Amino acid sequence: MKKNIFYMVATCCGLLLSCLLHAQEKIVQGTYAECQALAKKENKLILIDLYFVGCMPCAEMDKQVFPDPAVVSELKANYILYKTDVMKEMDGKRLARKYGAPGFPTYVIVNPDGKTLLTESGFFGVDRFVPFLKEAVQRSKSELFLAFNNSLDNNYPAAYSERFIKTGEKHDFAELEGYLDQQKDLFGEAAFLANSVTSFPKYNDWVYTHLPQLIKMYGSNLLRNKISAMTSKKSKQYGSAQQLDSLESMLTYIRPTFNDKLWDTFLPTFISNYYTSSKDANTYLKLITQFNLYTTWDLRSNALGQVIIDQAKEPKILNKILAEYQQQQSIGQLDVIDNYRLTLLYYYLKDFKNAKKSVQTLLNADLSSSNHSTLKKEILALKDAIDKKNPDLFQAKDIKKIIPFTLS
Repeated sequence: MKKNIFYMVATCCGLLLSCLLHAQEKIVQGTYAECQALAKKENKLILIDLYFVGCMPCAEMDKQVFPDPAVVSELKANYILYKTDVMKEMDGKRLARKYGAPGFPTYVIVNPDGKTLLTESGFFGVDRFVPFLKEAVQRSKSELFLAFNNSLDNNYPAAYSERFIKTGEKHDFAELEGYLDQQKDLFGEAAFLANSVTSFPKYNDWVYTHLPQLIKMYGSNLLRNKISAMTSKKSKQYGSAQQLDSLESMLTYIRPTFNDKLWDTFLPTFISNYYTSSKDANTYLKLITQFNLYTTWDLRSNALGQVIIDQAKEPKILNKILAEYQQQQSIGQLDVIDNYRLTLLYYYLKDFKNAKKSVQTLLNADLSSSNHSTLKKEILALKDAIDKKNPDLFQAKDIKKIIPFTLS
């Protein structure tokens, strides 16, 4: 039976993790309790790596991040690494329950006495993982601990506990509302963890109201999913009511819930939700610039696609967007999807002369890629509307560019 492996990283730079495991000064097999004993003996922090076989981000961390010389150096100097499978190993299940692991991998850093310093989930590039490790070292020196106690076996409600202990099964969290109703202290660890996996409106509101204190007590990792869902909903409500001040105040309030990388990921959704409900394109364009939402032209063009369609009867807005596409065209940066959007702009502005030239450019383009399988039909229908000089004939679709992404 596979046992948990914890180890001190001491190896040369640039090798794969598998090589690291063979080149370490110490490899100890055992339980988490034995890992804690070693941490006390060596006076090192413990980096708990909660993973499971088949978790792609977990595997990529092992492949890309842990072998990096900067990571190796930091771990060797200050850490014992404890990897445990949350699906197969009881220590993994108990630790995932202890820290309410919202995704995988989840990393928890504790001091030799078991006091919790930081928790985070998901893939970390080296540029984020090393600062994460260094932050925990500084927090330990300053004795800045989170509010989790040292026990893995607290009095958790059954529905919450079984989510982690009986993995692979579906769990009905409805009973957790009654459990939360009975709690005198919702700031307590078990109550906080139970609340983190539910979406009961009154307890969502309680979390939102007490967000700064909860972040200070437990960190932001377990709050992020709940706050993201609430913010997405509130963004739409504020958009419908044209309450820009409320949107901006909310974004300032929730900002500490997100690290920089995740803020860059979630913020465009919050702001586009506001626009979707408000259809206030002027404000949307200002917010895009104010928050620097899209750092590449491809991302910005994808964001503008639906705006072009929505604002078909608003020439002032269309001319603003047209200037952006013309500027990109002047430096040769327009691809097929961009040219489709440029043609739409001319079409909606009733500039049929330029629309005709632009649609011909599209028809001359290579549309053989599977990514453009639906585009040719759209272009032919658009050409027909342009030839008929009828700006109301064509019903455009917001065809998105496919933009590759990396985990980092």
